[in-house]
Amino acid sequence: MRNRTLKAAVATASLSLLLSPLLAGGSAQAASVATWDKVAQCEATGNWQIIDSTGTYFGGLQISLPTWNAFGGKQYASYPHRATKQQQILIGEKILAGQGWRAWPNCGAVLANDHADPYPTDPPGPVGMVHLTAADFTGNGKPDLVGVESATGKLWLYPGNGAGGLGTRIQIGSGWGAMSKLSAADFTGDGKADLLAVENSTGAFYVYPGAGAASGTSTLGARTQIGSGWGSMRDLTAVDVNKDAKPDLLAIDGNGALWSYQGTGSLAGMNTLGARTQIGSGWGGMTELAVPGDLNADGKADLLAVDAAGALWKYPTTGSLAGMNTLGARTQVGSNWDSMRQLVGADFNADGKGDLDAVEAPSGETGDFFFYPGNGSGGFGNRVDIGSGW
Repeated sequence: MRNRTLKAAVATASLSLLLSPLLAGGSAQAASVATWDKVAQCEATGNWQIIDSTGTYFGGLQISLPTWNAFGGKQYASYPHRATKQQQILIGEKILAGQGWRAWPNCGAVLANDHADPYPTDPPGPVGMVHLTAADFTGNGKPDLVGVESATGKLWLYPGNGAGGLGTRIQIGSGWGAMSKLSAADFTGDGKADLLAVENSTGAFYVYPGAGAASGTSTLGARTQIGSGWGSMRDLTAVDVNKDAKPDLLAIDGNGALWSYQGTGSLAGMNTLGARTQIGSGWGGMTELAVPGDLNADGKADLLAVDAAGALWKYPTTGSLAGMNTLGARTQVGSNWDSMRQLVGADFNADGKGDLDAVEAPSGETGDFFFYPGNGSGGFGNRVDIGSGW
């Protein structure tokens, strides 16, 4: 709740800057759990599930959402305060190694002389499916799911059955633990869904052109780099903002600005995406962006996002790229969504109404996968359990 100055600077930096040793505030590289407890007591009165009064800093270590994402926290939970104490400490260790103890300027001095490994044995790794995205990768007119198995780094395709359910999964890639921020749509203009992803170590942005059929590791073609410096962007989501039949890409930067990158409809290397336009501000506290399609039968796609309190919000697109007026006034369409993660949208049951899929699981555990059918009036009907172990 304290320590605004450096934490704000950390939150707005790019990932490469965040990891720069030039900004290190001390030599500490690790600290015991007992010392991290002292930091949490100072920062948040020892409450590991707290949100500060401004809605900017979260959890026992009062980590901002951009910093949490930049140091890999989203593998555990959408927000720091929804992660376990151990998971918050693991991300705290990464921040400490990259920035030194002055990342917590008023409370972090106790970290300076404690070099103990908080977890001498390997802590549990991320579990379940992550980086879920949806598009018709099989070419049969039914949206499919693609995601990374966190334990193995394998990329899996779950073919949609057109009725809200999923068929037997097919492995379409390996080594995807090095990638994140997946999004999908036909960005190359060939009528086949493509997969976009960011390389974690470099921030390079790639498109993997789809073959238009499920054919194992040949489902996606050779990748082409279409951008750089994307390590600081998050919640990448495809939507046709201006209704020109070319998908555009939405993303949130470290300052909480929401940007639309215009799709050109062709694969042209670093020119595959056109100039970006800011379409929103104050999005630093929003996460789990998803585009289910048309939720209210007005012929325009809608954007969904979850806030720190667990409220699910609908932002209607206006059908034109109009700067800060590209999205209409938001409407709350759900509550208690802080128990859900990996939101992904599409018309999964082929009724012309946008739907939503999401995983319900405690932090650090797998859970059930649910299908929320759109009701055509801006909300969702009763959910259906369509999978376990997600």
